[in-house]
Amino acid sequence: MKIEIEESSGYIAVHGDFNVLSSAFYNGGSRSARTIVNLEVPSSFDGDAFQYFDSFLQANNLSPKETVGMMTAVPMSDARIINRGNISAIITAGISTSAASASSTVNIILTIDKRLSQSAMANVLIVATEAKTAAFYDLDVRDRSGSLFTGDVTDSVAVACTNRNIGEEEVFAGKGTELGKSVYEMVREGVKDALASHNALKADRPILKRLEERGISLNEMVKTALELYVPAVGEEEDLEELTRRLESRIKKESADTNVALLLAAAMHAEEEEIKKGRAGRAGETDAASIVADELIGMDIAEYIGGKRALFNFFYYDTRKPGILSRLGVFMDDAIGGLIAGCMTRMLQE
Repeated sequence: MKIEIEESSGYIAVHGDFNVLSSAFYNGGSRSARTIVNLEVPSSFDGDAFQYFDSFLQANNLSPKETVGMMTAVPMSDARIINRGNISAIITAGISTSAASASSTVNIILTIDKRLSQSAMANVLIVATEAKTAAFYDLDVRDRSGSLFTGDVTDSVAVACTNRNIGEEEVFAGKGTELGKSVYEMVREGVKDALASHNALKADRPILKRLEERGISLNEMVKTALELYVPAVGEEEDLEELTRRLESRIKKESADTNVALLLAAAMHAEEEEIKKGRAGRAGETDAASIVADELIGMDIAEYIGGKRALFNFFYYDTRKPGILSRLGVFMDDAIGGLIAGCMTRMLQE
């Protein structure tokens, strides 16, 4: 039976004669199936998923016993369908990257027009999950603790191979095989493309956006910067105008590639070296032996505002106003350097 992909405004269905191994909520596990469905539901949906899916099957004359199903709030218009030889990948992906939480629904349907053993199908499911995680890494998706976000409880993967008695049965399908390599590449690129379509989430998004995803907002940085501001004698304080000018300056300086890379270096050092324990025991606290954080802060400040900005940096670093008191070993100095450099530059104008 030929594989047919049916695209609709509210669902994508794959029809054929399949052996399926999946983590789908509806008829998941290992089974035979004629149809695999990725069904779109309202983002506010909180009803009984099984009843909702049963109603869909009835309305579309599909057999409950022969259908594997998953659901998502991602519009089908944002789905990505990739075909490569005898493999097809149908992917929907949506994610929240707010500071409060990171949650997602990534649904992946893989059809393979080959005979696969049960263990090979399990290999493919594992490879697809690894590829999804790699896509999150490529896009720098983090949870609120700063750890790499790897997926959510609602994510589903379905691996379907045809029941056609053609060719020899594939026993291995890990990433080292041609089949596994193709699946890995298709899923990794497909998840990234799907997130770019649904969330406009790209690897090269501005550094201010990546900071905001970690709870470091532009508004918080401005408030922190102005907390230690003292007007010169005889100078009138126009807080609204200062706020506007400082916001503009931080946006401009953060768009500089060198500033963005220094901030990214601080994020990497904190999230990958300090928090993962790679810096050793000295990294468990802001030990006196670690000065790389101050060096990054000083470099950012001086690059933006010159030598005068170094004095401002030490001013902020020793007092740690606002958000600086809540940030980690590297980020308090990096953000302090950004604030100090921008304040210096702004007040010189």
